[in-house]
Amino acid sequence: MKKFARQLLRDLSGRSQHLFAELLVEQLEATIEAGRLVDEVVLGHLGLPAARAAMTRVEHAGDAKRAQLIYELSRCLTTPIDREDIFRLSRSVDDVLDNLRDFLREAELFETVDLEPFRRVLPPILQALMCLRTASAALVKLSPEISLQTLAARKAANAIRREYEIVLAGLFTEPTNAEVLKRRELVRRLDVVGLRIAEAANALADGYVKRAGLDSSQAPADVDWP
Repeated sequence: MKKFARQLLRDLSGRSQHLFAELLVEQLEATIEAGRLVDEVVLGHLGLPAARAAMTRVEHAGDAKRAQLIYELSRCLTTPIDREDIFRLSRSVDDVLDNLRDFLREAELFETVDLEPFRRVLPPILQALMCLRTASAALVKLSPEISLQTLAARKAANAIRREYEIVLAGLFTEPTNAEVLKRRELVRRLDVVGLRIAEAANALADGYVKRAGLDSSQAPADVDWP
């Protein structure tokens, strides 16, 4: 009974909102760090072995925050937005990190792949993730900033798809060989990152609209999806 009372007091005081915002932000910060590692590799500033070692540490940090978030979802009486939407958001962010990890793993396995064409895809990925981090931090007060930042994240997700298509079109102009096939696989991995980012933005936007009680005229304008 005392445990329930303490939990109720914490939830009513608004501390649970701070907790979930903090956990989501920390999970996103790990994912942003993963994106920066990929960017450093693609730019030629960091070798694959060192990046893979750093990615293992980053992935463990992101997984730990997700595990803690799921645990808190099971015990908190109130959440800033629907539990389902928080879970969807966290799961999609986890998928982004996993695909960034797999990009590095496959790039190392494929060996001597020219990563320069992918440089144009990483900036919108990092931009979208930073928008999601800002939106998640705004859960503390359920600020309208959530709508603005999730919309920006979705627009960046569209930009990821456009850049992916440009890279892919360039690959189709080259003779089919092992190098081209490897690069097609790798750029597809970055396209999946964009799709998972769009899902994360949708989850957060949906949760905010439901909790804030907005009608359709107040909800953020939609964007064309990849």
